[in-house]
Amino acid sequence: MTKPIKQVEWAELLDGLATAVIWVDEDQRVGYMNIAAAELLQVSTKRIVGVPWKVLLPGLVDDLTSFGEQRLTIHEYQVLLPDLQRVRISCSVAQYELASSPGWLIELLNTERHHRIVEEDERWHQYEAGNLLVKTLAHEVKNPLAGIYGATQLLQKRFNQDTKALSFLDVIAKEVQRLKNLVDSMLGPRQAAQRELHNIHEVIRHVLSVIKPEFPTHTQVMLDYDPSIPEILMDFEAMVQAILNLIKNAMQAMEKHGGLITIRTRVERKFTLGTHTFPLVAVVSIHDEGEGIPKEVFDSIFYPMVSSKKEGTGLGLPVSQNIVRQHGGLIVAESEPGHTVFHVYLPFEKDV
Repeated sequence: MTKPIKQVEWAELLDGLATAVIWVDEDQRVGYMNIAAAELLQVSTKRIVGVPWKVLLPGLVDDLTSFGEQRLTIHEYQVLLPDLQRVRISCSVAQYELASSPGWLIELLNTERHHRIVEEDERWHQYEAGNLLVKTLAHEVKNPLAGIYGATQLLQKRFNQDTKALSFLDVIAKEVQRLKNLVDSMLGPRQAAQRELHNIHEVIRHVLSVIKPEFPTHTQVMLDYDPSIPEILMDFEAMVQAILNLIKNAMQAMEKHGGLITIRTRVERKFTLGTHTFPLVAVVSIHDEGEGIPKEVFDSIFYPMVSSKKEGTGLGLPVSQNIVRQHGGLIVAESEPGHTVFHVYLPFEKDV
């Protein structure tokens, strides 16, 4: 005859599950939460017991008693975590008696990774299409620019005594050089990256020191670092440019109303980028409280020449994505009014 499982034993059993599980008592308060659920929702199992379940999962359903004995499954539910990240999960709710007490069992499945892989595939296609467009533009534009610049230099020598003519030629030469620099920035670094081990926090510190004079007084920066992050093999100057573009975007998004820019660093384990799963991946998240990216351009923000700003060139994000991709990583964005985050994923791998 099988012996009944004691409370301590079933608790240990549920804590061993990789599936996130929450049991709610008949008063609709959290009676039990396993370790997987606590990690997913970033809460303490001890502190959450006795708290109304709606505090954890607001807006999931109005009342657990409304669907009777049927099992209810809700897809694409989003929850805002304490660290301000939004996670998409699928929830399954059913009546469940635990230790002879009636209640409900809520199972949570984190679908964020699936969504991220789909989004990553789309970003990869954007990256490839953008690179093709950039190379085409470079070949079509750089040669005529070189010809114009050369002709301008010859005219400057011919009219070296004509002050008025030289002033006009100087304008032409400067504008041609500006366009050349613009095309070069679209192409990204011309030389192979010289990579060495660097601390990602040193990159951020350098960027903030460079951009500090441009910060408006009503915009503040909060740093939330994981100090245990190992050094990453990178081209320091290129990575500075990539992070600089993202922080500038965050700053410009809050020019009107100000707010807080949060720069967070974390480590993800067993993280998939493309077809390769890495043991460890560094994540740099840049969060702003600005107006958000308009929906009509959001899906195209990593294409060259696409910008939601009137005076934007539409090159900052493609250049940043290009640099991060060259390091084997990826930039993924999420945005709504008051909440925009760019996540930079960088693998800890020497040969990428």
